[in-house]
Amino acid sequence: MSRENFYSRDEEWLKDTGEHLSDTSQNADEPDHTVAQGPDVEEIHSPSDSLTESSSTPMQSYLKHLYRLELLTPEEEHSTTRLLRDLEDKLISNLQGSGTTLVQLRSEGVEQRGSTGAYDHGLIIAHTEILLSSEILDRRNRSRLIGLLKRFQKQRKKLIQCNLRLVIAIAKRFRNPSVPFIDLIQEGNVGLMKAIERFKPQMGYRFSTYAYWWIQQEIQLALRRNEDLVRQPANVQDDLRAIYRAIGELRAQGQPASDENLARHTNLEIERVQSLLKLPGPTGSLDDPVADDQSSTRLDYAPADEVYNTDELVTSQELAERLREAVARLPARQRTVLNLRYGLISDRDCSFRVIGEQLGLSQERARQLHSDALRQLKRQWR
Repeated sequence: MSRENFYSRDEEWLKDTGEHLSDTSQNADEPDHTVAQGPDVEEIHSPSDSLTESSSTPMQSYLKHLYRLELLTPEEEHSTTRLLRDLEDKLISNLQGSGTTLVQLRSEGVEQRGSTGAYDHGLIIAHTEILLSSEILDRRNRSRLIGLLKRFQKQRKKLIQCNLRLVIAIAKRFRNPSVPFIDLIQEGNVGLMKAIERFKPQMGYRFSTYAYWWIQQEIQLALRRNEDLVRQPANVQDDLRAIYRAIGELRAQGQPASDENLARHTNLEIERVQSLLKLPGPTGSLDDPVADDQSSTRLDYAPADEVYNTDELVTSQELAERLREAVARLPARQRTVLNLRYGLISDRDCSFRVIGEQLGLSQERARQLHSDALRQLKRQWR
């Protein structure tokens, strides 16, 4: 479905529910005790009047701002994304020339999400501003870099604002009592910005098509984070949901829900199924009553806290100190690979591809240095 049709389908909904959305956000903060009476109630609460009212709510102001923005045509969208990517490459090359590494420009955890060379635009802007505030650049290069940064921010802002209506159209499909609607919109906006960072216009597909899945993913993750008191990773929740579904299907077919059958039914490894089934079940409040008369709660029967084991604390501290000493005795390259791989210095782990880029090595060579370092650590530990 084209974006024009997608928006035209939802424009009427946005205008007609501007008042309802504002009422929802208002009720979430504090109750509204104003009661309209008389035959002019419909006129007071008409969407057109509410959207043009000077004392509008934040949601109404947000909707009014969206409808002042013109949508991009496919040709404008393509040219904007290509220009944004060109400006990003020029800024990155300038930062690299000043000593900034590519690892410093990557989003935290971007390697674990399987992204292919995406750079955080916020980090690019921040490092560029730091470079401009320093005395490294001469007057000519400083003015040229300032122009690049302003153009980059302008194109990025333009692409974000022209797709904000797409975020609302997607967020309204996931409205949930546990998460305020304005929070879903905020999470969708985060997904939109991630899509801008990762979109490659040379692939040939539309940006709105690509951004749809990133926006939807961020909204779904926000809903999953609010499903339970104890938050679990999204992949763990998905696998557990598949396992529980498989258990019901196997029992309906009269088959035993063994670990082997569950692994075959869910296409998961048997070790993965066994580890997930060992996780604790759903959580509950300690204030929930355990009897119909509500005279006692779960907290009354909860065991007392265990005394803190000082022996375990001393042992863990000694192990950490021994590990630091063993890593310090390794050669410089192997020590650097371990520090980057496991985040021993920066508390941020990196993939072998990123390690290779920073050290000027291939990905396979970085993996070999990692294996050699672990082998030497095992010898020292003995």
